[in-house]
Amino acid sequence: MPADVVAGIAWQEIGGQPGILDDFTDTIREQADAPWGLSPVSPENLPWRLGGTPDETSFGPIAIQVRRGAEVLGYDPQNMTEQQRAVVEESLQDPGQNIFIAAEYLAQLKAESEFADVPPEKMTPEQRQELAARYNGGPYWRGDDAQAYGRAFTSNLDDAKGALQ
Repeated sequence: MPADVVAGIAWQEIGGQPGILDDFTDTIREQADAPWGLSPVSPENLPWRLGGTPDETSFGPIAIQVRRGAEVLGYDPQNMTEQQRAVVEESLQDPGQNIFIAAEYLAQLKAESEFADVPPEKMTPEQRQELAARYNGGPYWRGDDAQAYGRAFTSNLDDAKGALQ
């Protein structure tokens, strides 16, 4: 994966949000999902950006979801033990491992695209933008939010490249 694509995704994901918010979101989602049933709200129905399952919580400098990190690391996100989930979270919070996991996930997304056989250095700006939309939207990458993410990725790519130097 070209370094500028990974840097561009990092630029989009960091967005000034401190990592402590990841931990807060995860804690709130886990409490809402707790088996003792004290919460009248399910994790998916939490307000604002708190909504979502614990495995949809993003961690690390490139903000990758626990379930995506688990897949890259070879775990089945549907059947992870608490210990496996803790390993995934810890890996995502380590900047070096986080970049590796995000880059591998981007490579997997590229392999699923119509430009899978295009060498990374020959990818067009449109293909890079599509890859960013796929990163953000997953199976819904054609949706408005993911497409907006892809456009923002493209418009911020020069800044991300500059940060690499």
